[in-house]
Amino acid sequence: MKTVIDLDDELLERARRELGTKSKKDTIHAALRLVAERSERMEAIRELLSVDRDWTGIVGDDKVPASEKDAA
Repeated sequence: MKTVIDLDDELLERARRELGTKSKKDTIHAALRLVAERSERMEAIRELLSVDRDWTGIVGDDKVPASEKDAA
């Protein structure tokens, strides 16, 4: 659907850089998708937080190459 709207050029440019998009259309679609899927991401986070586990260091562990994990 085509819609004519006035956009804040500075805000659109900031969103484009943040999202890594090339065109106005791609930026707007990516931003709309991000907002539309927010509740799904929040639900996934709630589910992860409800798991009884110590999550300390889990992200850092994922960044260590397998060869270095074996050596430790």
